[in-house]
Formats: sequence, C-alpha cells, structure tokens
Amino acid sequence: MGELMRDYGEAYIKTYKPFRDQIKLIRAMRICKSPALGGKVLVCKHCGSKHYVYYSCGHSHCPICQSIKREQWIDKLRSELYKVPYVHTTFTLPHDLNGIARMNPNLIYSLLMRVAWKTIKKVSKEESNIGALPGMISVLHTFGSDMKYHIHVHCLITFGGLTEEGKWKYPKRQDKIARYRELCSVYKLTFLKALKELYKKEEIEYHLSYERLVSGLNKKRWVVHNTRPTIDTIVLEEYLAKYINRVAISNSRLQYVKDEQRVHIIYNDYKRQISGQPAPKNKKELDPLIAINQIMQHVLPPYFQKSRRYGLHNPVTKRRLSGVMPDEIKRNGQTIRTLFQILTQLLRQRPYECATCNSTDYYIEEISADKSWVHQFISIPNCRSPPKTLYISNQFAKG
Repeated sequence: MGELMRDYGEAYIKTYKPFRDQIKLIRAMRICKSPALGGKVLVCKHCGSKHYVYYSCGHSHCPICQSIKREQWIDKLRSELYKVPYVHTTFTLPHDLNGIARMNPNLIYSLLMRVAWKTIKKVSKEESNIGALPGMISVLHTFGSDMKYHIHVHCLITFGGLTEEGKWKYPKRQDKIARYRELCSVYKLTFLKALKELYKKEEIEYHLSYERLVSGLNKKRWVVHNTRPTIDTIVLEEYLAKYINRVAISNSRLQYVKDEQRVHIIYNDYKRQISGQPAPKNKKELDPLIAINQIMQHVLPPYFQKSRRYGLHNPVTKRRLSGVMPDEIKRNGQTIRTLFQILTQLLRQRPYECATCNSTDYYIEEISADKSWVHQFISIPNCRSPPKTLYISNQFAKG
C-alpha cells in the first residue's frame, strides 16, 4: 500500500482536495517502513549479507503497521470483561443518512454510538427483559468489507446486568436480551428524537430540513443484528480489534498491480453467502485514485474515540459499583497470562538466519533517516515559492 501512495498520493491530493488529516495519513503511509524513517540493518559476520528492517510511521490509521497496538488493545479488553456470556450486537445506520453523516461526521458518529447504548440501557431496564444495568463495549465502523460507506456500530454486551441490590441478573429469554422488533423500534425512535434536537440547536449543517430527511425513515425498519450469547469471547474480541488501529482495509486484502495501474481488493461477498457458512471471497478492480478515495473516506475526525465503554464497563460506573460487584463474575487480570505468552513466543522464536549462508552470527547497525528518499519517487508540482518580484507587486496591489 505504501507503493500505491508513493505513486498516486500526490495526484490524489491534487485531484480530490482531501482534508488535512487525510493528507497526513497519505504522506505517513508512503514512507512507512521505508529508508525515509531510518531503521536497522542486520549484517552477517560470515558472508557480509545485509538484511534491512525499517521503522514504521506510527500513524493510528495506517494499515501497514500498528499490529502491536491492536494486540495491546485485545489484551486490555480481555482484562476488562466479566465472567458472563456476551452478545455481539450491530446497530446499522440507514443509508438514507449517509449524506448527513458525511457532512457532520463527528456529530452523527457520536450520536449513533450514544443511541446504541441508550437503546440497550432502556430495553435492559424493563423487567420483562432483564431489569438490571448491563455493560457494553462498542466500536464504530464506517465501512463494509468492500470499503463502501456503511456506518454501523459493533457492540459487545453483557448477557445480563447488575441490579440495584448488587446481584447479577440474567435475561428472561435464553438467547437474546430483548425481542428483535423492540430493539429496532427503540433504536429508531431514540435516534430520530436525538437528531431532531440537534436540528433545533442548529448544530447540523445540511441542505435538507429534518422533516424532509426523515419523511421516508419512519416507515422503515432500522437494522439491529444480534448473535446468540457466548461465554467464549475470543473470536468476538479479535473481530472488534481488527480495525482498531487501521482504516477500512488491511494491507493483505489490497494488491497494487503497478504495470496495469489497477488496484485489486479482496472482500467478503455476503450476497452469495450460504447460511451457516463463511462468506465467499470476491475481487474487484479499481482505478488507483478511486481506491485511495475509498480508503480516505473512512478516516475519522481528529481525536474521535471509535471505541467506547458504557454501563458496567464505563470506568466511572465500574469504580462506583466495585464494592457491590459479585466476586463470581469478576475476571482475573491478564497480566500474568500475557507475560507467559510473550515468554513462550520468545522461546519459540528462531534466531535470525542469513538468507545467503544460513549463519546466525550477525551484528546490527543503525540506519539514519534518509529525508531525500521520498523525492526519488514523488515529484510535487509548484513546490517553489512565488518570485520575490511577484510577492512585492501583490503587496503594493493590496494597498
């Protein structure tokens, strides 16, 4: 992906005029794991062969690096979960609202995440469902497998909740927190009511009035997808962490064919999925500029928190209820487990072997960052400042 950004990044910036944060990501990705950032070289003492390892850019949206941060996020998540079953629930924003979300991403994304929690909190409070306070961890996604604009929130919800007396209470139903129709209805009504308030406060910038925007949405069923509760949350944890420090697509699912000037994207074809089986893979080809644009549309607003915790998983609520939380639902910390996993992996790790002579005897040298490396691949037009005479004449023209 770095090569794609080096070849077409500046052309994309010039053509599409992206936001500053998108430009920063493009320019970070094009030098990620390259000589521009420096690194280390492993020199074989036996034959003199060299193996180069370059530093990563460290950008929080970069799909090339950040794998260590995803592992750290998973480990932290596992230490926070309780010893109770969890339900994976997805709240999807109707595509009719994609336009207003593009114009007001910070407001609409935050609103969707808050409404998802309000929906779960409201239905869980009813005695006919649970009658207790649950916990929820949510992660925002703005993309589908094929990188199209598809806004939804993945939620990991405790299958049950804590009563005011400090007792754990499971739902009335064995396979769900509340009825599907009830979840969809409460979700829709709560979101539209909150959106109307934003319109009243004049915080929304959009060309349609509230009445025109929601005229067709009241009659539609808003999608809330539920899975069955499970105590084995490893698969769910890894799924939520998949795009925590990454935007839209992993580097392994994107192939840049330089000779053809095309980008191939591998995605899950859910339209051809058979019930009970994994979705089949499919491939689509895109022009490089269009491919970059599809990636950049999923860059979140600055400082936006895409992972949030509510209810029993909210830090403030968790501290407040720590004294009444039943010991049988508390999970032991993962620090010792993580330490032993790291040590086990280090012991299994084979020492570096020279690709030429298979020797394991080498020394390491530091590589300084090459600031001029990127300019071997990128020519930026009009990068010089205007002539001094033109600058002076403009100053006189301004008075």
